[in-house]
Amino acid sequence: MTQQAVKSKRSKSCIYLDYNGTTPIYPPVLEAMMPYFTDHFGNPSSSHHFGQEPKAAVNKARRSLLNLIQSVPGEGDLSSIMFTGCGTESNNVAIRSALLSSTHKANEEGLLHVVTTNIEHPAITQCLKSYVDGSLTPKITVTEVPVDDFGVVSTNDVINAIQENTVLVTIMTANNEVGSLQPVFELAKICRQKKILFHTDAAQALGKVDLRGIADVTTGADMVTIVGHKFGAPKGIAALYIRPNCFEENGRINPENGESVLLMGGGQEGGRRGGTENVPYIVGIGSAAEILLEKHDDNDGLQINAIHMEKMRSRLLDRITTGLETSTGQSDIVRVNGPLNEDQRLPNTLSIGLKGVQSGKLLATIGEEVACSAGSACHSSSSGSTMSYSAILKAINVPPEFAIGTLRLSVGPTTSIEDVDRAADIIVAEAERQLNS
Repeated sequence: MTQQAVKSKRSKSCIYLDYNGTTPIYPPVLEAMMPYFTDHFGNPSSSHHFGQEPKAAVNKARRSLLNLIQSVPGEGDLSSIMFTGCGTESNNVAIRSALLSSTHKANEEGLLHVVTTNIEHPAITQCLKSYVDGSLTPKITVTEVPVDDFGVVSTNDVINAIQENTVLVTIMTANNEVGSLQPVFELAKICRQKKILFHTDAAQALGKVDLRGIADVTTGADMVTIVGHKFGAPKGIAALYIRPNCFEENGRINPENGESVLLMGGGQEGGRRGGTENVPYIVGIGSAAEILLEKHDDNDGLQINAIHMEKMRSRLLDRITTGLETSTGQSDIVRVNGPLNEDQRLPNTLSIGLKGVQSGKLLATIGEEVACSAGSACHSSSSGSTMSYSAILKAINVPPEFAIGTLRLSVGPTTSIEDVDRAADIIVAEAERQLNS
């Protein structure tokens, strides 16, 4: 969504800096959705008149999502997009499909092997854990490749973790807490060469960085998770890109075989997911994708957003850093967590540790004025008083004195200079109060 295309209607009393947690539904997206609650209410599986427009709208949305992840607009098999209810479902389906298709690669103990990193979202880690402990079958072992101190995994380390019974490499595109970008294009190509399925959870990346080509049919990922509420669509709608025939290559046996591996039912989504399609929300995610690719002079919405968000992030960091240096006379209070190079991180994400500050207490105090996070919004403490800190910060070796004071500030396409300046001043004032108490 471009800054010019939308004027946010959110409360003026609280500044929203938690776009990695969720985004507001952009007004043009809501406008596109509304007719499918009223006039075009039909079931897209119905063959009669009322099913035709919803069916066409669902397929249009598939095309829009493909355009976000494939190199050439208008190309790609529409059936490769499966709509789901959330990113967690998409991730679970990706893992289960990969494992069930590849049981022929089990070792002598009957185990399959999966490679991932030590900074993945719980939708990946908890799902894999269920297969490791035998709660779900087939049983697996997992190698979590550690990232470096900037939160970036080494391609060579991933390659070296691959074993004879490795059937899946699943690595997020961008980390939700510190914004580090992983080398998923390179890893996808390598995994294709090694005939191993590659999945990436692109939930945090889509809408912030350009991922066109990640679903290239010859060198791209086999599966890509897409989440609507991270780029202007409503919560409750997501998708999983599945490369055509990827479960039928290199000795694999398609586990779907015309049926779902997770939600059995009426055979919707080409048999992959039972349940009547949520047409208004599907229209919403498709509309949000289209907005990102709309041309404005020489740039599209995605590029315009990235440039704007990078400026707002930089201004926010500068104002907080300068403010605390001026008020305290100290230059070592603020630490940036994650990549310092803008090419290695999301343009909107600022993870900063404030030495001598407890971020939970800070958030509890400023929460009605500035909406941000002390960690991932999906599992942050409601009390705000815990002295523990996230596994992600531990994984990238953030010193405890900075980790305890870490804030995740994530700006969006409509974040203004006024928002940034006011939020920074509020954060500085509360941090200064803590430091002086």
